[in-house]
Amino acid sequence: MRRVQQISLLALFWLALSLSAKADLVPTDSIPPDSVVQSATRDKVVEEVVPNKKSKEVKSFQPNSTKAVLFSIIPGGGQVYNRVYWKLPIVIGAYTACYYAISWNNNNLLDYATAFRDIKSSTPMEHQSWKDFIPYGADPKSYVNNTGFHEQLRRGRDFYRRNRDLSIIITVGIYALFMIDAYVDAELYSFDISPNLTLSYAPAYIPSTPQTPDSGIGVQLALTF
Repeated sequence: MRRVQQISLLALFWLALSLSAKADLVPTDSIPPDSVVQSATRDKVVEEVVPNKKSKEVKSFQPNSTKAVLFSIIPGGGQVYNRVYWKLPIVIGAYTACYYAISWNNNNLLDYATAFRDIKSSTPMEHQSWKDFIPYGADPKSYVNNTGFHEQLRRGRDFYRRNRDLSIIITVGIYALFMIDAYVDAELYSFDISPNLTLSYAPAYIPSTPQTPDSGIGVQLALTF
């Protein structure tokens, strides 16, 4: 009985020893799991912070004043080139008004000029142009030699010619104005206009000079912008 117990203890000892040896043979990961997570997180952060050198850099828009003037040859082209799109309605409205003024005055000028030329011709009764200016139902014969009516046609012709020429001059001025506007916008596109204005003041001593022998105390103002 005693020998059986000794054999059982010896068997248990060898079993424990063999299990321990197998446990030592199992390979273990030398890097802790937390270290793996931290390393992956760090690599991701570095990848996000460092930009990809192959990616194209976005260049900021900087208009060229010479190109702005050249584009301004087409009405509104300079404003489109400078990307100042809110000025387009102003440009379109100004040119539309100028076109209407020139067209309206020129049409009236042609009517008055034709009527004045026809009534001064050798055969005025054969022309209808001046008859359109007399009252409805009036006898044309009573107007054909009426110097007052002739003067009215002449004044109308001169009036509308003057207004047409003035409208053309204004249109040319507006054309030049929008061209200058495009040039200035291009030059000042990147100009830093800061709304922060600082007014500081401090006491100042005014020394005496040969012109002002008396010294005094004043206030010194400084405007910073």
